[in-house]
Amino acid sequence: MIDRRQTLLKNYLSIDFILSVLTLGIVRFVFVEQGTNRIITRFGKYEKTLEPGLQTFISLWGLMGSIHGFEVTDHETNRKLHTWEVDIKELVYTTDMEKVISKDNVQFEVSATVYFKIENPEKAIFSVSDYVSSLRTLIQSVLRAEIGKHDLERTYSQRSEISQALAEEANSATRNWGITVIRLEIKEFDLKDFATELLKQKQQEIKRKQQVTEAEGMREAKIKEAEGTKAAAIKIAESKKIVAQADADAQLILSEMDARTMILTAEAAAKSHILQAEAESTSQDMQTDVDMYNFNKVSELIKRNPYIIHYLRLNSAEKVSENLADGKATKLFLPNSANDLMTTFLVNSEAMSGKEAKIEKASPPSSS
Repeated sequence: MIDRRQTLLKNYLSIDFILSVLTLGIVRFVFVEQGTNRIITRFGKYEKTLEPGLQTFISLWGLMGSIHGFEVTDHETNRKLHTWEVDIKELVYTTDMEKVISKDNVQFEVSATVYFKIENPEKAIFSVSDYVSSLRTLIQSVLRAEIGKHDLERTYSQRSEISQALAEEANSATRNWGITVIRLEIKEFDLKDFATELLKQKQQEIKRKQQVTEAEGMREAKIKEAEGTKAAAIKIAESKKIVAQADADAQLILSEMDARTMILTAEAAAKSHILQAEAESTSQDMQTDVDMYNFNKVSELIKRNPYIIHYLRLNSAEKVSENLADGKATKLFLPNSANDLMTTFLVNSEAMSGKEAKIEKASPPSSS
């Protein structure tokens, strides 16, 4: 009541009121502050909305139009106020702690911060009674409904997603009121006695997950170790197989080389023996040809010079005769040189001459 009187006194002492008095109330001057609007009604019906600045309208002592006054709950003090201004700025208020029940049947309290703005003053005034109080009630209902769809853990861990869903749901409900809910954020949780139990459960859950993670880690490590050992064994076996194959190939190559060497050595030795035999045979044939050539030459020389035989007889006739008499000179040798050939030739000649002489002595004289 006091606030209303203060507001009336302020309006009566304002410049716009004085200007209106000077026009005898036919024209009404109104100063509209920035961030606010005023509603003009005629005979209780909406006429128009006055924007910020100095505005005028035909009033005719209120018969043609008047500024609409209304009651609204103050979003900061939560008290009822009577005012002629509609605040179109972005407003913020925090709800009281509300009891809610999650999907997993956990009861706790939660509060939310609401950011909203009046987009259409006409709808905000005439479509709903006390739009601030109505918005508070709507937010409470939306909180209970939305949190009831999720369990406590998801509500706590995915607060931003749930807040976005709350804002969308509240905005769809307030669209017909000319109000836009810009953001709606869950601000605080109060679990009370359930918090200790929940903390214990979370610790147990965390410990269990750690144990599971460690067990899985050890399992994976053992699997990796076994796989590594298996791969190493396979590699070692393959390496041994490759080394064994290489040794076998090397031994085979060495054996083939040894056999080839032996074959080549045998072939070389055989060729050497053949060449040596051929060389010896050729040498003997050549020596024989030389001896025959020398013998023929000596024979030709003796035929041309018979006296050479008589000369040679004088030197060795006696010795040859003694040998023949004793029976020692019974073998003839083929000489290897010209000198031996000459000697042999002379000896043979002497022997033949001696045998002829003995035969002449032994033979009887002829009757003639």
